[in-house]
Amino acid sequence: MKRSTNRIRRFLLFLVGGAMPVILTIGMVLHLSSILLTAAMVVLGLILAAMWLWYRANQHATGDEWWQDDQASGWRGY
Repeated sequence: MKRSTNRIRRFLLFLVGGAMPVILTIGMVLHLSSILLTAAMVVLGLILAAMWLWYRANQHATGDEWWQDDQASGWRGY
């Protein structure tokens, strides 16, 4: 299951990263405002950066990390 989850996350990264040159190309063909294109690139860049950081941070997670609490009370026994 971990492998399929990583595959989906990589695919989403590819989609967001691939949207950037597509939007630039469409913007140049349709002669859209440079302010609009810049705003779209900044937003997509921030989304891509956040997704990449999340992907790299959870790449080796197994689900057995010490901070995951099995009980809703929050008591960890120490």
